[in-house]
Amino acid sequence: QLLSQFTYETGFKDAIAIPIIGAERRGAPIQAFTKISKTQEIKTYDSVKEPDFILLVDVTLLEIPRIQESIREGVTIIANSDKPLNPEKYNLPTNIRVFIVDATGICIERGFMHSSGPILNIPMLGAFGKVTGYYDLDVMRKVIKEEFGEKRVESNMKVASDAFESVKEV
Repeated sequence: QLLSQFTYETGFKDAIAIPIIGAERRGAPIQAFTKISKTQEIKTYDSVKEPDFILLVDVTLLEIPRIQESIREGVTIIANSDKPLNPEKYNLPTNIRVFIVDATGICIERGFMHSSGPILNIPMLGAFGKVTGYYDLDVMRKVIKEEFGEKRVESNMKVASDAFESVKEV
């Protein structure tokens, strides 16, 4: 949802968020899709089969066949990791771009936590903004303020900024 709002705020023609709700248990893998278009209205609301970008909050998700199948030529992966991904371990194609950001480490360092662990969405979206150039930290600040209120802006922006500045291609 936030990704849709960030891109829409920067002038994209349309953006929709598509959550996939599966097993309702803490720690269960989930998928969420966002479709964004710079030029036209989006008329389909189904899940994304051939993504341009994959944001992985946990690299072990690369072991799931459905995720493996979505990694095709030209895709860009942004992974929450403090070390480069091993392409052989995950059977990654050679013609993809891979970026890493230590979103977990950033959250722990900044105390950006929930009772269940680090809150990874904001740093991952900060890294995505930097990698794609689709939006910047000012846009993130504006939308976060509207969504979460003034009290939460600074803590969210610290982790977003850390991720924005530290994401790197491997």
